[in-house]
This record gives sequence, C-alpha cells and structure tokens, in this order.
Amino acid sequence: MKHARQHWTSCLFLWAFCLPTAAGSPASISVEIVTQPGVQSTAPREWLQLLTGIGQRDVSLRSARPGDQPKIRETGSDRRPRYRVVGLLGSRGELLLPGGKFTLRSRDKLADYFDRLAADGVEGVTAERGRFGLTEKEFRAVHADLSQPLVIASLDQLPREWLGALRSTLALNLTIDRAAIAILQQAAPIADEVEELTIGTGVALVLRHYDLVLVPEKKRGEEVAHRIARKQDIQRETWPVGWKSQASTSRLAPKLMETLNAEVDGFTLAEAMDSIAPRAGVPFYWDHATLRERKIDPKAIEVQFARKRTHLKRVVNSLLFQARLKGELKVDEAGRAFLWISR
Repeated sequence: MKHARQHWTSCLFLWAFCLPTAAGSPASISVEIVTQPGVQSTAPREWLQLLTGIGQRDVSLRSARPGDQPKIRETGSDRRPRYRVVGLLGSRGELLLPGGKFTLRSRDKLADYFDRLAADGVEGVTAERGRFGLTEKEFRAVHADLSQPLVIASLDQLPREWLGALRSTLALNLTIDRAAIAILQQAAPIADEVEELTIGTGVALVLRHYDLVLVPEKKRGEEVAHRIARKQDIQRETWPVGWKSQASTSRLAPKLMETLNAEVDGFTLAEAMDSIAPRAGVPFYWDHATLRERKIDPKAIEVQFARKRTHLKRVVNSLLFQARLKGELKVDEAGRAFLWISR
C-alpha cells in the first residue's frame, strides 16, 4: 500500500530536550524491621543506624510474629504516596525486603532501593526486569508503540525531517542525544524506503546507516521513552533491525522457495538484487553500515549464476556469497518478513 507523503515544510525540526513535568510531593516511606530468632543482639541497632544514615527517618523494630513476610503496603494518594516497608532481619544478618536482599555492606544498594521506591512505586523495586532492563509492562508499552505501521515515506528524505514527522505518531516520548542531533543535522538523505515496515524496525534500520541506535529507556521517576543515541555511547542492548523468526522460509517468504529456471551473467550484485527483489515477495534491505565498514560496493561487484532450475532463495544466497555477504530473513514487530543483507 502506498501512503501520501508528508508535507515536510510544515514540520519544524525542534529537538528540544524534554522539560521535567511537575512532580508530586515526595513519597513518604516508613520501615519496619522484623527481627527473627537467632539475630545477633547488635544487629538491630546497626541496621537502625544504617537506615537512618541513608535518610530513612521513620524506622521501627519489633520481634517476628507467625506469618510475617517481607511486604510493602501502599497508602496515600497518587500525588502524596505513602509506603510502609516490612523487612525481615534473619540470623545471618541479612535484611530481606520485597525485591531485594541486603547486608550491612549494601549501603549504596539499599539507598538506591529506597530511591527507586520513592520514584517509581512498588513496581520499581519488585517487578522482574528483562530485555532492555524493562519490566514486562514497560516492554509491552514500547513494543506496542513501535509495532505501528510506518505511514511516512523515507526514501531521499533528510533523516532529521523524517524523524520529526514520525515523532507525532508515537505514544511514548522520543528524545535525541545532543551528539546524535549533530550527526542528523549533517546526514545525507535516507537511502532506503522503509514504508512497508513497522516503526521500530524501520527507524532502527535507517539509524544504523548513520551509526545511530534506538534504545528504550526508563529514567527514574519518569515514563519509559524512546531514545536515539550514537552507537558508541550505548553499552547495552539496542532495538534491533528486525527480529529472528522460528517460522520456515516457505512460510515467511513462499515466493523465495518457488522453483524457476535461473541464470545471471553480466550483472553487478546491486543490479541482480534489484531484478530479483520484485519476484521475492519480500523487501530487500542492505546493511549500509557494514558495507561501508567492509568496503563492499554491490554496484561494483559482478556476479554470475550458471543456468539451472532451482529456487529463488538459492540464487540469492549464491550471488550474495560472491560478495562475502549473506541474506537473513527477519520479521518486523508486526511479523512481516524482509531480507536483511549483511555479513
């Protein structure tokens, strides 16, 4: 499906850094330490000193009762939250809190725990974190946002303007590092049309050409957001250019498995791929960053394939192999397949 191109002149490229929203009153936290049998006599006082030393002023001590468990009771309101934290102090001197276990040497870790609780609530300290360091709820929000179809044409557009127009279609905030902004302001027009892809895969693909990455980010006390940064500035997992699928090639791209009489002679790799792509039923995308790094120019490499009756995928693999490349079938966030040409 073709979509109408956006009117770029109406898009102001003002990548202002997001101002913090008005925050509610600081959360109120009280801590109740439940001492279990066998605790050393000096331990409760040491823990009391540690907790007050990191700013927890409302701390109480009591002996364990049947059924005591670590828990956090939330009261108050959204603007004035209150948390009552119950922790178990065991015979080995460890304090067990919901979502964490601490020793007297865990001062910084414990201070961070209460900072997260105050900023992000109970989920901030108890929710399990997976990919990108996000909770399941946060990841679902990011994935849903990036699963939207790209309805803005990209080919030959300036990336800064294209991203500016795209920003309004996202439910979550999009921020761009200053160093990334500087790159985008000097960047050449986009070399690919990613309009057939979802936002996540399409944006990650375009950014890779400029050595930039898309990464979900959850700052303390803020909602999860999308961040664009230089690849070299991110030392953790970034949003991928498509996802691996367990489905077979026959299911993802059935036309690639159709048999035909094939012969290639007197063409460059780029010309051959341009000729094959319309018959493949899935879009082809080049990993421009890797081609640049490896000094591989598909427009300058002549390829051949002796006349043979075979399936299209074998032809593609053979031609790419001659340039020390390979094609990998991937899917975008909506499950649509494409061929990623890289090393």
